[in-house]
Amino acid sequence: MIISRSSQALVFIVASRLSASAFTPTLAHSAHHIKSFRSSSQLSIFGPSRDKRKNKRHDQQMESSSAAAAEATLIQKMTELDLSSIKKFAHKNGDALFGYIEECQMEDPINKGSFGRFLDAGTGSHSLRWMASIIHREHLLANTCNGASSSPNVSMDSFTAITADENMRRRVFNEAKELGISDKGDVIIGNWKEGVDKDGTIGFGPSSDGSKLLLEGQQFDTILADYLVGAIDGFSPYFQDLIFNRLVPHLAPGGRLYVIGLQPIPDSVSSPANVMCKIRRVRDACILLANHRCYREYPLDWIERHLRKSGLNVVQSRTYPIRYDHSTMVRQINVGRSKLKLFPTKGMAAEMGKVLDDLEKESLEVTKQQADGRITLGYDYVVVAERPADG
Repeated sequence: MIISRSSQALVFIVASRLSASAFTPTLAHSAHHIKSFRSSSQLSIFGPSRDKRKNKRHDQQMESSSAAAAEATLIQKMTELDLSSIKKFAHKNGDALFGYIEECQMEDPINKGSFGRFLDAGTGSHSLRWMASIIHREHLLANTCNGASSSPNVSMDSFTAITADENMRRRVFNEAKELGISDKGDVIIGNWKEGVDKDGTIGFGPSSDGSKLLLEGQQFDTILADYLVGAIDGFSPYFQDLIFNRLVPHLAPGGRLYVIGLQPIPDSVSSPANVMCKIRRVRDACILLANHRCYREYPLDWIERHLRKSGLNVVQSRTYPIRYDHSTMVRQINVGRSKLKLFPTKGMAAEMGKVLDDLEKESLEVTKQQADGRITLGYDYVVVAERPADG
């Protein structure tokens, strides 16, 4: 469809030029006769008017030509991009959680599908790809055949992505360039805890050294906290209860904050899914023995409670049961294995390695006993919160 519009624009330009060249002698001929019976004062009235019309046509032709050239450049740029990693977002079932967020944004009577100025408060590759799919949404929809299953045509004006990890910042920045969206936003290294006192006071305003807090003075129409609360313990321990207070000043009145999180996995359950509880416990033990910090997830009710405390209205929420197959559980086991080289002693690492091997065997046996090869345990959730328009 995009190529056809470019072709139409070029046909219009050629037709306009042919029409103009055919029309010019007629005007010259008419002017010759006008000159024979109109006074010079009359000619001063008609002449400039004709020139203005000619100039207007010329300007329109130039605008059409520029638009066609710009569209041709865009087409060339899009053909050079590899968008295979974001195509799934063009299907409304491509990602359940982000699909729900898009649905909510389309139903929002104020924004009506536009995320406007967008802040990803804890960015990563997955959320960046979703943002890229929104920026390229029209192209993706035009080049996929999902029909009634197509994702909504949501939009985004610009984005700012924050991470506290320099390696993640480089990875996300490079991926933004590869996906052709680096000119639409910024990827920034920063920590939300900086500048917040122990009593929760946020130190906005001039400091002794003239520095400012992260994003001080900036507001956004939409903020995404994608598993941000669970990740905080790895970078800023004991700051979870203040994160929403820190984000609210950056949310424009009437804007929305979308929180994605994971309901904590229990210590044990009386079902075959208990193997995943055991994997979680051993994985976290490996992380701690490597002298690293574990992520700490928070339950849905805790999130809703602290959103309200920060002055936001909880509009709605939805849960998504998690289905684990063998490969999913092995990925968590491999997290534990990746920490063994950092254990205090080789003997301890060797014994823990055996425990992890046994868990991999057990998870395979459990999934083989399930009709679809998967177990169900816990859920992900999405919470939609809104800042009052007069807040």
